[in-house]
Amino acid sequence: MFLRFLNPKTILEIIILWIVIYRIVVSLQGTKGAYLIRGVIVLIASYFIFQKLNLTVLSWLLTNFFAFYLIIIVVIFQPELREALIRLGQRHIFYKSLGKEEIEKILREIASAVNILSRKKIGALIAIKREMGLNDYIESGILINADLTSELLQNIFHPLAPLHDGGLIIDGAKIVAASCLFPHSENLNLEKTLGMRHRSGIGLSEHTDALVIIVSEENGHVSLAINGQLTGDLTTQDLLTILKGQLSK
Repeated sequence: MFLRFLNPKTILEIIILWIVIYRIVVSLQGTKGAYLIRGVIVLIASYFIFQKLNLTVLSWLLTNFFAFYLIIIVVIFQPELREALIRLGQRHIFYKSLGKEEIEKILREIASAVNILSRKKIGALIAIKREMGLNDYIESGILINADLTSELLQNIFHPLAPLHDGGLIIDGAKIVAASCLFPHSENLNLEKTLGMRHRSGIGLSEHTDALVIIVSEENGHVSLAINGQLTGDLTTQDLLTILKGQLSK
């Protein structure tokens, strides 16, 4: 009986729905929203099991709880849901990840700029976006949306440049924004000697899955913050190796 409904139009609708659901799931990977998806799947599976076993009381309770759960989802996961909807509305709904060669080219540009900034002891704070959206932080700065080059990175962080203060955000092959405000770390166990630039870099990595590069203007040391953990005194090759490893996951 089910096969009667499998006409070309129905198949097309199923494919479109699957693509949309897939893009939402991908956009939520690596975020708190991943747990949202798991919770919804568990509730739906439980509901069908209760229906199959004719457990009317549990089915009724789950039906009413599900409505309440949807409200909780909207409140708690509002940033993730907004980011997913924004991605659905963008033209790159069928966007594929950058190729290996393109990623390596981008990382070489970043490493080249960081190396020069380090030697000149010019402070820098660079966030590389991964899965989680950074729109709130992008909106706090100045939009640039320019092709990523080593020269442009160096110019932005030049001490006399108007955008050198604050953080810079990279998304793919683009410098999206500069002079952005990053949240300070909430970790009370950080070394007292760490300055505000390092604390902001660690803070962003605590709130998102971004890779955050910090160049100290005091000694030129290069650090990398990932998931709230800071790795310091990196060479250019060390930085490249870690970034390649993180972005190839």
